[in-house]
Amino acid sequence: MKHILKRLSIIGITLLCCLALTHATLHHFQKHTPKKVYIVPEIEHKKSVKKNEKLYAHLKPKPVDQKELFYRTIIENNIFAPLGWKPKKPTPIYRLIGTHIPVGQEIKATAILQETSGESTIRIVSIGTKLGEDTYVADIQPKQIVLKKGKLRIPLRLSTNKFLSSSQTRK
Repeated sequence: MKHILKRLSIIGITLLCCLALTHATLHHFQKHTPKKVYIVPEIEHKKSVKKNEKLYAHLKPKPVDQKELFYRTIIENNIFAPLGWKPKKPTPIYRLIGTHIPVGQEIKATAILQETSGESTIRIVSIGTKLGEDTYVADIQPKQIVLKKGKLRIPLRLSTNKFLSSSQTRK
């Protein structure tokens, strides 16, 4: 009985070695496909484009740095944080650009807000417009609005800074 078990174990080990060698040779001869990097074709350079390079700069493709893409996960996330941890989204900060209060009641009062954190997005809002998960526009008055975030009321006033003072305009 011991003799039969010994032969079976030798045959099993031989089969495992053969499978491992077959796998290694197939892996060695398999073609490695590089990561796909999409390159946008160059913009056709016309005389007008050459004259206005700054005007058309946003149409040019941005260079892709492979090392930066590789380390992006480490840069964006805390690798020492516990599992399941997600970074907090920054609370958006809004700036009031202008308000429009109509004379008649047919049109709702509107305001223009600029989100200053992150991308500088501009939104046209009216009363009841949601700005986030728990933030919405509660009231719009001339030159001010009130945002409500949970139980907190956040008043935003239109800044009265003048771009040019009267002494600069008289020159």
